Amino acid sequence: MGRPVSARIAYVLSRFPSVSETFILREILALERQGLSIVPLALRKKRQTVVHDAAKPYAERAIYAPPVLSLRCAVIQLIALLQYPGGYLLALRLAVGRMLQHPRQAKEMLASLWWAGYFAVRVSRRIRHIHAHFAGPTTTVAWLLAVITGRSYSFSTHASDIFTGEATALGLKIAEAEFVTACTEYTRQWLLKRHRLVAEGKLHLVYHGIDPTEFEPVDRPPGRPPMILSVGRLVEKKGFPYLLQAVSILQSRGAEFRLVIVGDGPMRPDLVRMAAGLQLRERVEFTGALAQRELRRLYQQADLFALASVVAADGDRDGLPNVLLEALAMGIPTVASDISAIPELIEHQKTGLLAKPGDPRDLADKLEVALYDEELRARIALLGRQKVSKYFDANRNAVALSTLFGQVLGD
Repeated sequence: MGRPVSARIAYVLSRFPSVSETFILREILALERQGLSIVPLALRKKRQTVVHDAAKPYAERAIYAPPVLSLRCAVIQLIALLQYPGGYLLALRLAVGRMLQHPRQAKEMLASLWWAGYFAVRVSRRIRHIHAHFAGPTTTVAWLLAVITGRSYSFSTHASDIFTGEATALGLKIAEAEFVTACTEYTRQWLLKRHRLVAEGKLHLVYHGIDPTEFEPVDRPPGRPPMILSVGRLVEKKGFPYLLQAVSILQSRGAEFRLVIVGDGPMRPDLVRMAAGLQLRERVEFTGALAQRELRRLYQQADLFALASVVAADGDRDGLPNVLLEALAMGIPTVASDISAIPELIEHQKTGLLAKPGDPRDLADKLEVALYDEELRARIALLGRQKVSKYFDANRNAVALSTLFGQVLGD
């Protein structure tokens, strides 16, 4: 079973490390620079072909839950019951009560209880606070782990967890939490509108951030077709079909460019076929997922960054993608969809250009302007980097989060 791990704050995560959730890694790094000690508790250990270098030490420190139906997990429930008899029985009563009231949540509640019991034994009694990222099953585990161990808990909300209905019992989770953070004002207002009675005074805006010194602008090599870069999981909400249609329109207008798409996901085969059907085979490159150091090299070559986000059929949408922060910090003129929280970063014709979501022609028009208007490119590149440095510095934003932790811990 291994030696129990001592930590002041446990971070409950769906998986760790995750190449598409660099914001969590940056947050952990920044919090530890503030003097906090963080240990990741991951619900599943997914084999990653790409792992960011900075994540490797934390992956070794992380505690990974075994499969729910494993003998190991079952045996540890007995240990948890012996170590925390009152807390475990209360968590069991709460979970069963929730299952009886909402049968569709039975699977999540049972799995969450067993994972919480496992983590309660593994992290020992020295844990002081529990924090979860995403308001779905991870927060269910954090809530039950807090009940079992008698510790406080909090959680951070994002986008997919809120807008798709993934977060069951959200009002209850907010009510029981010490505090809740929203990574955008758009999300904070969405939660306040629906859960004002329990969220008032508990809901805090804490932007994700980057270290701007790691994303310094560079001179792009001249004498080549301009490179348009786009980065994201190849899923519906990222709008890659609309981006391909837009660059097809650019091609019909005689524009010179090449498009590099970084990321992987279930839509990749369809997108590759679509690019071929649009006669873009020689213009578009799909790199797959890349580690941060490889992605940074592409940022250094990019003349333009594009993100064609849309609202997916199930309601899922982007909040404020971190790749936009990275692109602006690198001084890359950026075109993105006018959707959800993106305008909190991209101010049209000031820090970037905003296009109508799901409108390939409007996106093509904005890309064309960004490619050829040198004065505009210089202005939005400068102001974009300034805005990231002012509002989205990970170390500065970690101070706000560590202050919230300090208030809970009494430090």
